[in-house]
Order: sequence, then C-alpha cells, then structure tokens
Amino acid sequence: MVVYVILALVFAVFVALFAVQNSMEVTVSFLTWQWNTSVAVVILGAAAFGAVFGGLLALVREIQLKLKLRSVQGQVRRLETLLEEAEAAKAKAQELPSGAGPFRRQQQ
Repeated sequence: MVVYVILALVFAVFVALFAVQNSMEVTVSFLTWQWNTSVAVVILGAAAFGAVFGGLLALVREIQLKLKLRSVQGQVRRLETLLEEAEAAKAKAQELPSGAGPFRRQQQ
C-alpha cells in the first residue's frame, strides 16, 4: 500500500512539473462551451478527474470484495456448524454398543 502512495506522489510531482512548464494559454472546447485557460489548468484538471474516477472505481471494487467476503464468511460458518454436527454424530455413534447401532454387524 505504501508503495502505491509513493508512486502516486511521484506521478503527481511529474504532472505538476509538466503543467508548470507548459503554462501557455489555450482555447478549450467541449460540446457548446468554449473557454480560454492555461495548459497547466487543463493538465491538472485532467489528472484530478482521472484520480477521482480511479478512486471511485477502486471504491466500488472494494465494496464488491467486502460483500463477497461477508458471503464467504457466512458459508464458512455454516460449514463449520455442519462439521461440528457431523463430528458430534460420529462421537455419539462410536459410544453405542457394537450391536445397538442402526447397522448391525453380521457375525460369521
């Protein structure tokens, strides 16, 4: 996790340096809107939008994984209960006298 944060900070520094070095003014057109701004604002805005979008995708994925984990934990609890019941039945079956069980041994 720390490695990702460091890489993100290094990338952010490079984006900021690139934006500062390219500070000339440009005309940005989007659908019917048009405005003049510096390239630095466009670059930083695009980087910020990308970071927010990536963060939202990561959040959605984390929620999906947590829901899956909760489901699997419930399944593990159910299987542990079944295992305990089976072990209890096995122990109870071993306590019965040899001829008293539902399956009597045939003697030769």
